[in-house]
Amino acid sequence: MRLLNNTPNEVYFNISSPGLADCGTIGAGDTNDLSEYNNQENVQVSFTAMPSFQYPFVIVIPETGTGMTVTIGIYQE
Repeated sequence: MRLLNNTPNEVYFNISSPGLADCGTIGAGDTNDLSEYNNQENVQVSFTAMPSFQYPFVIVIPETGTGMTVTIGIYQE
């Protein structure tokens, strides 16, 4: 599982599944590879803007596969 930050700012992430938990930061445009979350069930990922740590965006993935990517991004139209 990869976490991709497609925003112009650093984000804080928190990822967990039964028996696993990790957190940290991802720089703007960077990716964090967390292969221990491949082929897991009920993975929850949250992204929070830094430095405010307010209003987390939470994604729940019922079942993951190898190489799956979760992306947070801001798009301007």
